[in-house]
Amino acid sequence: MSQKSIGKRDIADRLMLLLNTLVLGSLLLAYLAGSISPAKFWPLAFVAMSYPIILASLTVFMVYWLVRRRWFLFLNLAFLVAKWDYVSATVKPFSSNSEDAIGLKVMSYNVRLFDRYNWTENENTGSKIETLILKEQPGILCIQEFYHSKSDAAQASNKLLSTSNLKQVHLKNYFAQRKNDNDFGVATLTSYPILNKGTIVLENSRSALTIYTDIIIQDDTLRVYNVHLQSIHLGVDGFQVLDELLDAEDLKDVNEGKLVLGRMKRAFVKRAEQAEKIANHIQNSPYPVIVCGDFNDVPYSYAYQTIASTLCDGFSEAGSGLGATYVRVPFFRIDNILYSEEFEAESHTVHLGEFSDHLAVTTTLSRKD
Repeated sequence: MSQKSIGKRDIADRLMLLLNTLVLGSLLLAYLAGSISPAKFWPLAFVAMSYPIILASLTVFMVYWLVRRRWFLFLNLAFLVAKWDYVSATVKPFSSNSEDAIGLKVMSYNVRLFDRYNWTENENTGSKIETLILKEQPGILCIQEFYHSKSDAAQASNKLLSTSNLKQVHLKNYFAQRKNDNDFGVATLTSYPILNKGTIVLENSRSALTIYTDIIIQDDTLRVYNVHLQSIHLGVDGFQVLDELLDAEDLKDVNEGKLVLGRMKRAFVKRAEQAEKIANHIQNSPYPVIVCGDFNDVPYSYAYQTIASTLCDGFSEAGSGLGATYVRVPFFRIDNILYSEEFEAESHTVHLGEFSDHLAVTTTLSRKD
């Protein structure tokens, strides 16, 4: 091999080493984001969102150092293993789903008002959501952005309530409404007896809410939390700007970009406060818990890490693939089913079919021996 070829390889190695070091620095910041509240230092929350990209970049670097037989391969591996739960929360190459799962099936679904205002431009979307739920037949169903009209018998929620075995309902509106025939909020539906109902009021928002429902299954009582954390409220134009940011494109409107980033910052801070309140309530639960909901944040965020600190994750335990649940961003997993260590996941499924801007998720749980 010529001296010139060796020189080119050395330059390439140095460049890759520099880039790899920068990515490892970003990885450390992503790790910190899970333990430092955005209320104290919000920029880390943006780094946490990019973890899947960081992971993909490190994979490329590891392949490069493997081919080059350089020690930097092991440094990358060490950094990833240090927070392996982040990796398992992002991608699962192989599913551990049990084909004969017979435990308690739990579903969480942000139904986007059953497409009440025809955002999908498909009049059958509401009935498709209803059909999916009836097909899965969950024993516990947690819905966010639930819409129910008592006067419209043809509305999807009425059909669901009348045709499914989910007759026990705990419904709470996002905000106090005047007397009318419509409900808009979060709802927990179950085929099991409800012992007790409660609400965790999230004072800093009119569009976020958590309810808890104590359910009796045979001789056991468990507490189900239905969580909807603060949304960003971007709107169509806002999501276009977000797409430009994610794709590293030049913003068409710099002012709109600043507005989107400002809204994201405020949402990060609000979710942190909400998560702390919910986590404290979970810690004081007299029963084993199941936590379902739309967190509006990724698994590496402070909000998720705060709520999930003592719980197991259905996707991490029994899921497969990327597990993404938010239609607009291909790698965002923001809808979760978490549970106490008394349970184990037999299966976890993300249901494809873009009837809402979220995908439904189900986890089948069983009690540990």
